Amino acid sequence: MQESKMPDMLMKWLCLVLSALVLIPHTLAQVDVSLNFKKDFYLADEFILAELTIVNFSGKTLVFGEQPNWLTFSVESSRDTLVARQKELDVMGRFEIPNAGRGIRRVHLVPAFRMVDQGRYRIKATVEVPELELRMSTQEAEIGILTANVLWEREFGWASEGLGSEPEVRRYELMRSVSEKSIELYVKVSDQYRERVFGVYSLGNVVSFGQPERQVDRLSNLHVLFQNGARTFRYAIIKPDGRLLLQQRWDYSDTRPRLKLGDQGLIEVVGGLRQLSFDDIPSPDQLSEVRERNLEQAQSSQEEERMDQSREPEPSAVTPEKPLSDENQL
Repeated sequence: MQESKMPDMLMKWLCLVLSALVLIPHTLAQVDVSLNFKKDFYLADEFILAELTIVNFSGKTLVFGEQPNWLTFSVESSRDTLVARQKELDVMGRFEIPNAGRGIRRVHLVPAFRMVDQGRYRIKATVEVPELELRMSTQEAEIGILTANVLWEREFGWASEGLGSEPEVRRYELMRSVSEKSIELYVKVSDQYRERVFGVYSLGNVVSFGQPERQVDRLSNLHVLFQNGARTFRYAIIKPDGRLLLQQRWDYSDTRPRLKLGDQGLIEVVGGLRQLSFDDIPSPDQLSEVRERNLEQAQSSQEEERMDQSREPEPSAVTPEKPLSDENQL
């Protein structure tokens, strides 16, 4: 009798172990997390936006974003060294994901992690789910940091609200980056010594021949016109604070589009043919509003110059110069 009971006990024990092994992956499969990036390659100091996707099959609504450590990141270089985090990431903000629902949280990794050396980087996100007592990590996602050739640079003075009466010296740079898939034109806005970076981003693909046109207007905005196809061009305006103010598509018609300084002191595109595009900034219905605002700023600036010129100059006074315009070849 004892011999017959032993196999039964052994079978029960094996069933319990197998049930536990089956339940463990089932519990982990209740929530799925993944990490993605929109691009494979970035420049040093470019904004890198990580996109975390959470899929909930736990059977109830899950809440995220209430604790600062609910989401953490680890970044490792190709040399197998961890990239130190220099500041806290902005991951706070409560959101709910219902059962069988999907949620996406986007996080800027720069400047919390400075990935400035050329090479590959492996990035992983870890998510805590208190309701299920789970701590899960995504699979590693890889991105590359590229170098770029500086085509043109210009220092300029800019006085904004809060900076005081003295203009702050900043720097525009146009750079060309070559990857396995494309050639891209980048713009970088920084301080005079490149220590503070206000913006680095791609203006789009650019042809390997020719050079982009660029001018700085009286409001210290940078205007860039460059060819990105056989008969297509891209026009962009960048503000001194690093923001992209305008982005348009222009086509070659009977004449080639080019930049010209207008009578109101505004730089505009002449020649060619304007084509509306889905990625216009601002959208076509907002364009007239932006033009009117820029015209008002230019007229105000002109009025200030006329008032300055009407005053009796001191012996050391200097005649105001025309708006910056760099026509030299790159």
